[in-house]
Amino acid sequence: LGLVLPVLALVTGTIASTAQQVRGATIDVLRQDYVRTLRSRGVSKSSLLFRHVLRNAAPPALTVLSLQFVGLLGGAIIIEKVFALPGIGSLAVSSTISGDLPPILGLVVGMVVLVVLVNLLIDLATGWLNPKARLS
Repeated sequence: LGLVLPVLALVTGTIASTAQQVRGATIDVLRQDYVRTLRSRGVSKSSLLFRHVLRNAAPPALTVLSLQFVGLLGGAIIIEKVFALPGIGSLAVSSTISGDLPPILGLVVGMVVLVVLVNLLIDLATGWLNPKARLS
């Protein structure tokens, strides 16, 4: 219950921009010729939306999510300080102020590994959703 405000403060902007990105990508895909062709062939709206439109609109949204994940890591430090929560951000700030190098290096390496893993997962999901992306 005590995490509701920090989580809301952290994800409000992320949800809005992700929704905007998904909406824009979906509208672009809906304007494509093949969607019109599928509609004329009598493909159901749910099948059209989930099997064709969202599958082709997902890669841009996944890219935005991966970029926002990095921003959320930085935002978590500020949220921890504002709401006086103990966590990695508090450890990073206190270690930086005291000049304690090993925790800072460990946090940096840990965050780099986390960002690389998230980007790898996003690339794998993009390849799974769009077979054309596997070639590049």
